[in-house]
Amino acid sequence: MLIDGRLVALCEQDVANARQQLGLPIDFFLVEATQQLYHNTGNGLTIIPLPADTFVMAFENTNGDRKYGAVKLTPI
Repeated sequence: MLIDGRLVALCEQDVANARQQLGLPIDFFLVEATQQLYHNTGNGLTIIPLPADTFVMAFENTNGDRKYGAVKLTPI
């Protein structure tokens, strides 16, 4: 998977672990991931780099419902 311009290997077990950390059912599929947290401070947008094992991930189901959350993973 391409994450922030880098190729990161995520196996199905990593994706299942992330889904479990976010409390999502199995019908949610990983669609996006980043290691940068974008925060609107009220004075502008700040980009916060996350630790190497932390990702913000987006999962979506077939109805188009999208859920975001931060998860800890150790990619291969």
